[in-house]
Amino acid sequence: MKKLIYSLFTLIVFITNAQSQNDTVWINGVPRISKHRAVGMSADEPSSPLKKDDYLLEVSYGYPFIPYQEGNVFGSAFTQSSKLRKITKNTNHLCLRTDYQLNQEFSVGLEFTYASIVFDYTRIYSSFTGNSVVTKDSVFSASAQKIRFLAKMGYHFNISDRFDAFGTAGFGFKQFTYTTADASAQSNNLVNEVIPVAIRLSLGGRFFLSDNIAIHFEGGVGGPIMQIGISYKMN
Repeated sequence: MKKLIYSLFTLIVFITNAQSQNDTVWINGVPRISKHRAVGMSADEPSSPLKKDDYLLEVSYGYPFIPYQEGNVFGSAFTQSSKLRKITKNTNHLCLRTDYQLNQEFSVGLEFTYASIVFDYTRIYSSFTGNSVVTKDSVFSASAQKIRFLAKMGYHFNISDRFDAFGTAGFGFKQFTYTTADASAQSNNLVNEVIPVAIRLSLGGRFFLSDNIAIHFEGGVGGPIMQIGISYKMN
């Protein structure tokens, strides 16, 4: 029975090795399977779909973008007196990114993000008519846009030749702009107006469907909580 199990194990190792082109090392007559390695990788390199001098181009969609909750963009007068808010358009975060592999562990990159939201709201509004003050509900439309530009550093954990797990840290610039006909909606977000600094920390992964195409996902703080998109690798 032991001989049969050993024979089956040896056969499985041989078939797996033939299909994936792994380097199988034999020690005292027992096969030890090494990690599958991408084409062009040496035996002493960690297993990874990315190697030195690879470039990545990525497009992703990030969620959410809700500036009147996250940053109080339109000020306390808006949030306290407005009601019946209704979002009419929200792009959330649209992201473009490029990464360059310094080696298999570290990468550097640039990221550009655009987000826009348009919403209608009703607010109690007072106006003078002669000597009388008339109070009524007025409907306003407001919009907010955000752009963000980051320089990023990434660390890659090198756990598989098809899956790239990574962590990133980014630092850069962000800017909010807003428009509305409501004279009472004054921005008091000093962080965005005086210190337009963007910081992001994230963890994510890429699953390579082929040698060049991957699906990536990312979760983090500073910017969208979640991102998902497509990656294209160039050598």
